[in-house]
Amino acid sequence: MALFHVNQDVDQSLRTIKEEILDKENRAVIAIIGELGAGKTERLRVTAAEAKEQHAFCIYFDISEKTPGALRGLAQEFHKAAQEFGLLKTFGTPGWFKAIQALEKLKDEKYDPGEGGQTIARALNETAPSFLLMNDLHNLIDTREVDSFAKVLQEITDAIKPGVLVMFSCYTSYLAWLTVNHPALAQRINRKFLLTRFSDDEAALLLAKKLLAKRVVEDLDPTYPFDTDAVSALNAAAGGNPRRLMELADLAIEYALAHRAYRVDAEMVRSLVIPSPETLSSGSNAPVLPPIPTPEPIAPGSPPPKPSYLETDPAG
Repeated sequence: MALFHVNQDVDQSLRTIKEEILDKENRAVIAIIGELGAGKTERLRVTAAEAKEQHAFCIYFDISEKTPGALRGLAQEFHKAAQEFGLLKTFGTPGWFKAIQALEKLKDEKYDPGEGGQTIARALNETAPSFLLMNDLHNLIDTREVDSFAKVLQEITDAIKPGVLVMFSCYTSYLAWLTVNHPALAQRINRKFLLTRFSDDEAALLLAKKLLAKRVVEDLDPTYPFDTDAVSALNAAAGGNPRRLMELADLAIEYALAHRAYRVDAEMVRSLVIPSPETLSSGSNAPVLPPIPTPEPIAPGSPPPKPSYLETDPAG
């Protein structure tokens, strides 16, 4: 994952925060927000890989639209991590583990959020440095657990100590809803990082990294078969979105092969019939959609919004 990652300004700030967590100098609650395919999931996965390298306790929880229960699922991930980290001994387990097991047995969303949050926070504090990474938090938006789990998160953020990082990714609209309906939790988020669109140089670096793994001939240009103008044209067509950039780059290579061309230039990119984002999505497990618009104000107590662009975001 780190091999193909392209650093942006946000990554330097994240690196500093993570170093403080690993040194137990600070605690942090971070929200990673951005449009579909902007790299939200990737930031969490890179963080998980870095935690593993540093032998830090790490929970990675992928929340999908099919997640049966957020708190129960989170407890199950703690169980798995405890096993992988070697914390479950034949003749002894951590004091917090019994409470985690109780959360694994939850039947529905009717639980005590305060007790659940305290259990999770205790597990994180006693395993510090520790990382709690939750991907696609917006997928709770249509569940009956959306408010309960927000209260769990608030309890966690109140109780964590230096050496604990809580990081989650979501769409901008979900964070807007959270700010209105759970302001206490929103106020406890230390940093909110909005992922920006790729520059042409960043787009070129991503293509070069991806192409490097496919090279069978050395001493080629890093972005071969794309020239500089072609990279700029692809990035413009993709709107600076990393995932859409890779989708269009694949289409361009297929077009070049079909026309027996050895290079892809800007003219060739412009001659492509660029499909709509929805068309790209229909043939891929990774949907490509237009940028998320700025959400409209939400009245307190109103139900969470369900914009049409809220789709499962498996890779970014």
